[in-house]
Amino acid sequence: MLQDDFLRRLDSSVMTNLFKTHRIVVRRAKGLYVEDVDGKRYMDFMTVITTAYLGHNPDFLVEAIKEAADKVIAGGSYVYYSEYLVEASEKLLSLFPKELSKVAFKPGGGEAVELALKIARKHTKRQEILVTMGSYHGRTTGSLSFHGSRRKEFGPVPPSMAYIPYPYCYRCPVEAENCEKCSESIARLIEYYLKFSGNRDYAGLIIEPVQGVGGVIYPEDSFFPRIKRILEENGSLLIFDEIQTGMGRTGTTWRFEALDIVPDIVVVAKGMTGGLPLAAVVTKEEIAESMEPGDEHSTYAAPPLVMAAANAILGYYKEKKGEILKNVREMGEYALKRLNELKERHKIIGDVRGKGLLIGIEIVKDKESKRPAKEETALICFNKALNRGLLLATSGWYGNVIRFAPPLTVSRDELDKAIEILDKSVSEVEG
Repeated sequence: MLQDDFLRRLDSSVMTNLFKTHRIVVRRAKGLYVEDVDGKRYMDFMTVITTAYLGHNPDFLVEAIKEAADKVIAGGSYVYYSEYLVEASEKLLSLFPKELSKVAFKPGGGEAVELALKIARKHTKRQEILVTMGSYHGRTTGSLSFHGSRRKEFGPVPPSMAYIPYPYCYRCPVEAENCEKCSESIARLIEYYLKFSGNRDYAGLIIEPVQGVGGVIYPEDSFFPRIKRILEENGSLLIFDEIQTGMGRTGTTWRFEALDIVPDIVVVAKGMTGGLPLAAVVTKEEIAESMEPGDEHSTYAAPPLVMAAANAILGYYKEKKGEILKNVREMGEYALKRLNELKERHKIIGDVRGKGLLIGIEIVKDKESKRPAKEETALICFNKALNRGLLLATSGWYGNVIRFAPPLTVSRDELDKAIEILDKSVSEVEG
């Protein structure tokens, strides 16, 4: 088989030990499906870690990239500008509240997070940053410094970082009796950190409105307006990492829209280009003006080819926004209903949670103890479901959450097919 040969060659030359992935070699992809080099097709319900938001290779995107490639490929916003940069920037900012009026682009999410914190520190003239436990903000050396699930072998926690719990209702870190009290207790803890940390002055809090890699964890909506008020009273900024939740994934263009707040800085990435590398930092003009020439640089920031893709995706999203979000909300509601039915039938499905088409399925040894079932989760995703033609991603503090994130264009029939495969895969694992 071609795939076996390719995998042997990969293992001999590429550091495949860097990441846990599905052992397939893809030849082509279209819509919901990817096809490997042996011709087997898979339903992509992780959308390449939520980048292929509108499905793989939509025709309008392919045409836009081809057209741009005929004109100019090399370049970046730190060298000279392209027309695609101008148009894509305007389209992106039109999706934000008016006060968020400035944007800077970076090649990836980790770099964009680093820039966001650099801006926050420059603007506030403070160094300390609050970070939530279990968070994920990239894997660059810099972003690992404010990684809530950091790895000690990559260096010590910087003294300018302080870690606080994240409201994880199913496993509340402060052992509150319900979700509302869990979120309330942690908001109060943030207030104590800001008020009573001696001579420490915090530039801001960086937080995901939903912990994606952390296990698709949704705090109570009321948590965010409260911490926004607390931060404002302290002169600290709220930095929202919307890399996984943005561009309609949870049923609104940005998750903060559903939370009745406007962050000071927003980091976005996945979904803007259909799979090409691009991230953005969006902020208020008075915050952006704190930066000076030479404070930031990146050779590959906003190259013309990537910005042409962003321009096409953002233009399509703006035009079809109502239709896209309607499908996300309706299909998300349907998926949650079906997945909760599975939860009732299966002893190892401990929790199902989500909004829109970002859903977490927590796998446990048993529902009473809630002991994380990491091995069973990996077996479901990387063996049982994969062999049946379904791609799913693992996530979670303990590696025991299935991240269910199909394209925003998914249909009910496609959801039914995927959930049927998941049902059979779970049954086989739990015996």
